[in-house]
Amino acid sequence: MPNHPMLSHMGIPLLLVIGLAASLFITNTPTFADDQTRATPSQAKAMALKAAQYVRDHEWENSKLAFHTKDSQFFDRDLYVFAQDFNCTFLAHGLKPHLVGRNIWNLKNPNGRYACQDIVNSAKEKGQGWTEYIFTDPETGEPAWKRTFHIVVGDIIVMVGAYRPE
Repeated sequence: MPNHPMLSHMGIPLLLVIGLAASLFITNTPTFADDQTRATPSQAKAMALKAAQYVRDHEWENSKLAFHTKDSQFFDRDLYVFAQDFNCTFLAHGLKPHLVGRNIWNLKNPNGRYACQDIVNSAKEKGQGWTEYIFTDPETGEPAWKRTFHIVVGDIIVMVGAYRPE
């Protein structure tokens, strides 16, 4: 043990207490990587791909039912599946099923963009991809940037988005 005046009087028990306190602080300090309440864009993409495959393997009505069932494989933390046609009419919306049938072609976001039109254009051009837009975060109730992965299955655009960057 070093010959420090404070340590020579306090002995080893103080060192153990300091070490224990430091280890508790280090192991209990939350980090971004430990935040499991929010999903990542890569997790959103994985769910969108799984949902698209589900649509391919099942009839649309069965797929829609699965997307609207809260305890299904298509809900995870703040992730949920939504789908629309190429005219921007919702065909499914896991978080807000009452939106089914609503057309949002002319819905302008606070950043001045027509997110649905951006999604449709990307879907037509590439078949799948990412779109970023402002939408109300269901956890905070505040407008937030959302990064959504979309994939075309026949005449349906299947989507899942995340509210935090990776």
